[in-house]
Amino acid sequence: MMRRGTLRLAALWLTASALTLSACSGDNVQTKSEADVNALVQQHAEQIATTVGMPLFNAKLNASPCTGQLGEDSDTIFTVQGAYNVVPAQKDQHLASLDKVKADWKAKGYTITDDRTVGPDDGVVAAKTPDGFNLDIERANPSGFVILIHSPCYERP
Repeated sequence: MMRRGTLRLAALWLTASALTLSACSGDNVQTKSEADVNALVQQHAEQIATTVGMPLFNAKLNASPCTGQLGEDSDTIFTVQGAYNVVPAQKDQHLASLDKVKADWKAKGYTITDDRTVGPDDGVVAAKTPDGFNLDIERANPSGFVILIHSPCYERP
């Protein structure tokens, strides 16, 4: 039997993967190396962890093709998804940590795309950055968060 947190993490990964498959058409994308995009994804994750006040762990970065509007894939147009874990700085302070992250994102001019309380100390906050990154932090297990960062599509040099 899988634990609730494990099931939620698996569901989040599948949802994010589905978003990857519908991400872009390949029109008007910037050219960047995969290493450069990985660094941008990592930078967003580290900023979230700094706001929460604890280090990242269980980092996973995955590049995949962007799928066009007609279902076509490209070897040169890609997106990167990062998945991370972080625990709140204080026990039972998940909602307070999410509020800090949301305030930081608003101060940076990010568009909040999801902001929900789903339990007594459980919630979700997501945002889109002006440069097209999708950011998500939510409770993944009893003691921590999952952070998902999804880049816009880029063309390999």
